[in-house]
Amino acid sequence: MKFVSRGAWWAASWAVVACSLNQNEPASAPGGGAGSAPGVQAASASNENGAYRELEVPGFLPAVLYLPAAREPRPLVVASHGAGGVPEAECDYWRRMTGGQAVLLCLRGTPLRNDGPSGYYYKTHLALGAELRAALGALKATFAARVASGSGVYAGFSQGAIMGAPIIPEHGDEFPTLALIEGGYEYWSPALARRFAERGGRRVLFSCGTAWCAKKARIPAEWLEARGVEVRIEYAEGAGHTAGGAVMKRTEDALPWLLAGDRNWSL
Repeated sequence: MKFVSRGAWWAASWAVVACSLNQNEPASAPGGGAGSAPGVQAASASNENGAYRELEVPGFLPAVLYLPAAREPRPLVVASHGAGGVPEAECDYWRRMTGGQAVLLCLRGTPLRNDGPSGYYYKTHLALGAELRAALGALKATFAARVASGSGVYAGFSQGAIMGAPIIPEHGDEFPTLALIEGGYEYWSPALARRFAERGGRRVLFSCGTAWCAKKARIPAEWLEARGVEVRIEYAEGAGHTAGGAVMKRTEDALPWLLAGDRNWSL
């Protein structure tokens, strides 16, 4: 493990929601409150590298999809936000981080409120898992030729990382690399670490802005490394519970390590 110094599910813990909602993130960082920069306002938008659009997900609200300009198969990043966040901001964050070269699938979740503008959350890890499977099915049904197989990254911030940890080991063949930011260390177990490795998991990045995250991430790191999975913990001391700023820099600097050896990536 490389360490760099620099409870219950959310549905039963409003503390997690309050923590995410109290963040005031910039446009390029995910997981802020409902008023934080949404990134993509329309169902379809474009930039110099590719295009955003909504992807209809059966049984769930639409996801946000970013397709690079390149027509050949590109690696996939599935991103999940913190409680109170929006998928548009996640897609904007990861488009910047990957230089627009990846297909991005950003999951929406459930509105925090139904009587006005709202951020989103994931009710349980099971709900997030079901939404992930449905979104992947919708993506493959429409854009299978645009996605390189076996090069996926699951990227979660805060609640998206917390609830992603117990569901993603089953998808190790599709997502052999994980980027878990300020969360995702709580619900690992030796059995889940073994399952992730058996399914093809290769590397896990924990990016932290709080000492608690950096400390707690060492526990699953030991379980994962015991199964042959490489782990890196990045700690931007003093940054706080955020994916932006110094945490974003630490995450970006670690991506070449996370994606090393995958010919579909060229970071």
